[in-house]
Amino acid sequence: MHAEQFMNAQVHVAHADELVRDVLARMRVEHLRMLPVLDDDHRIVGVLSTFTVMEKIMPRYIVDGDLASASYAPDIGVLSTHYDEIAGKPVREVMDEHPLMVRPEDSLFSVATALIQYGKHEFALVADQQARLLGIIAAGDILSVLSDARGEARDA
Repeated sequence: MHAEQFMNAQVHVAHADELVRDVLARMRVEHLRMLPVLDDDHRIVGVLSTFTVMEKIMPRYIVDGDLASASYAPDIGVLSTHYDEIAGKPVREVMDEHPLMVRPEDSLFSVATALIQYGKHEFALVADQQARLLGIIAAGDILSVLSDARGEARDA
């Protein structure tokens, strides 16, 4: 089975010039954790995720693992200040510029492997050779395909 056969082609997207706060508001409404970021030519230029934003608002010594325990680290006031700074920036300044991209002809096994090896997000963007977005695959989509295949085998 190839990526194009089990990807979700109905994808919400963000644009690089939108403000982070506006994109996060849309993500909350749609119950999304990540959005592909496209340029004016509809090419993938990055990903904005809740994880990426969290990573940006946390003090660097926390993100880098320099603090053994965060129990005495900054409180919500510090995080709120950092959030306000990030929220007012364009997405292009905050996004992850190296999203996991796979090709439509990639196998289910290779997409699953890529997701595990990438490790940052549980989503792969399906893109054509010009990096135009065709669809998205979540780790759960792969599990659903496998579950459905087992159900069909039992029923046969």
